[in-house]
Amino acid sequence: MKKLKQKQETPEERSGPGDYYEVICPFGTWYVSGQTAARIGRVLERRWRPRFVKFVDLAGSRAWLRTDAIEGIAESTERQRAASRDFSHLRTKEDMADRRWETDFE
Repeated sequence: MKKLKQKQETPEERSGPGDYYEVICPFGTWYVSGQTAARIGRVLERRWRPRFVKFVDLAGSRAWLRTDAIEGIAESTERQRAASRDFSHLRTKEDMADRRWETDFE
């Protein structure tokens, strides 16, 4: 019981996931390193693509994806994600300020 309480009181110092790339498909998203994203990008740019691309994601999972199922590869840096969260927060504040409370009851 004491260990549980200590763990709750002193949270672990975890660093964020850092910078990564997202391989986007209709049925899921894989998070990969920059090197892996570059390799996948080169495969997709070929005139005669292979049918599948094989890679290992950041969690260590091996994946085989059909090249025609890959919709895109997107960069996701810590800075971009922080800016996105800030933007979302400011939009929410703006929406709440513009809301007319008296129209909710009509």
